[in-house]
Amino acid sequence: MIRGTARDHALYAAMTSIWGASFFFTALALRSFNPYMVVLVRMAVAAAVLGVVVRARGLSVPRERRTLGHLLVLGAGNMALPFTLLTLAQEHVTSSTAVVLSATTPVFVFLIASLGLRAERFTVGRLAGIGTAFAGMVLLAGGGVELWGWPLAVVASSALFASGNVYTRRRLPHLDPAVIAFGQIAAAVLCLLPVTALTGHLEVGEVRPVPALALLELGLLASAAAYLLYFRFILRWGSTAASVNTYLQPFVGLLLGGLVLDEAMSGRQWAALGVILAGLLVFGAARLSPGRARRG
Repeated sequence: MIRGTARDHALYAAMTSIWGASFFFTALALRSFNPYMVVLVRMAVAAAVLGVVVRARGLSVPRERRTLGHLLVLGAGNMALPFTLLTLAQEHVTSSTAVVLSATTPVFVFLIASLGLRAERFTVGRLAGIGTAFAGMVLLAGGGVELWGWPLAVVASSALFASGNVYTRRRLPHLDPAVIAFGQIAAAVLCLLPVTALTGHLEVGEVRPVPALALLELGLLASAAAYLLYFRFILRWGSTAASVNTYLQPFVGLLLGGLVLDEAMSGRQWAALGVILAGLLVFGAARLSPGRARRG
């Protein structure tokens, strides 16, 4: 159990719910916008909102080359690339499948912090949890060793998010969460705009109200608000603890996908979800306190 105030846990629950619903809203946005435009507009709206927040709070945007370099790396690798992969994948897999496969992020965070940085303890219990969770991912993707194609793209995006999570904690602990969020998302827009234009995807067809509102939600809540909270928790609790929210997102995503989008789950998919959640219970059996997770 992560320690914190009642307000911390309420904000964490809000962030988790927002991101769990983002797969549903992405599916709606894709009904009128191509994947590249979904990501670009989402990031542009978030950057505009966060820019206002930074200015209203009197925060200064860093000008040191090293810090700007870190933000540019994160904008490309922690925002632009993984969100593009994830949104492209949602044209081929259901939102329910995407939200469950995305639950691999905290596992990747732990593996990076443990094997790469030696900042987390690698225990038998956690190894069992990781193995169980990945077995569930394979089962969900098709069984056996058939984890390939677009399901693999979702898992790859999770690995990129995990890397950015740890990188942010290690390289930018001195910045305010609002500045981190604004810097990364603004950098993502700078990366996405030329790529979207050069690939011929800077176009919009007939825009219907529901997809437009869904895209606005993705910018305002799933990007601007959620990342303000997320970077706050990374700095307060550490990389692994902050990323655990992705294990809880499937409950929201599956509910919306099943009830609103009518995405039926097969028996194998429900079994896979059960295996993944069992992995979560095993992986999280060791108590995760801010003091221990902070090093990650």
